[in-house]
Amino acid sequence: MKKPFTLVEVLIAMSVLSVFLLGLMQFFSSTETMRTSGMERTDLFERARIVMDMMANDLTCAYYSQTDKSLTPFKYSQNSSFSVATIRPEKLNKNAKTNIVGVKYEWDSSKYRLNYSYDASGDTFDISDASFSNKSELIDGVTKFEVKPLYGENCKALPGIVEIRMELVDGKSLKRIEANPSAKSNILKTATRYEFRRVVAIDRGQPKPKLND
Repeated sequence: MKKPFTLVEVLIAMSVLSVFLLGLMQFFSSTETMRTSGMERTDLFERARIVMDMMANDLTCAYYSQTDKSLTPFKYSQNSSFSVATIRPEKLNKNAKTNIVGVKYEWDSSKYRLNYSYDASGDTFDISDASFSNKSELIDGVTKFEVKPLYGENCKALPGIVEIRMELVDGKSLKRIEANPSAKSNILKTATRYEFRRVVAIDRGQPKPKLND
């Protein structure tokens, strides 16, 4: 006849099993956290890529008139926005005679988002006359946005190269900032931030300024 387990042996076995199950739960919890974090990072990268592609396409297809030099096809504010008269494959206004439209990308630093708007009237050959409406949010979590012409900064028409920098913060940090805006600086010091950079070459027949411009 086998000797029955004593109470002490049963308690020891239960303790060992509990420690094993606790470690297993922590492992699965850690794995799930890593999986969720990876999915969020992948989603953020994908959204940033789409926005960067959209801006690059509009700059690459900028409208430039070689006959009317008085038109302004591009304007920018280095740390907040840029607007450009661009050629779209589709007409944003069905009553427009052309597919040339003014579009604007503008950073809302108070809400940490990048917005997009366009001139609903269509036929926008001069960005100075554009009336932007239909504003929509492109991406949130934007903590920095910078536009800088690298070649032809002093050119009155259209620069040859434009550099775009956009910094995004991770979702958890963004929620903390939104809940306590006054602590933004301290939160950003420890937050995970990602910088995206795109250099766009623009060749629409515009005059090429000297390299020392």
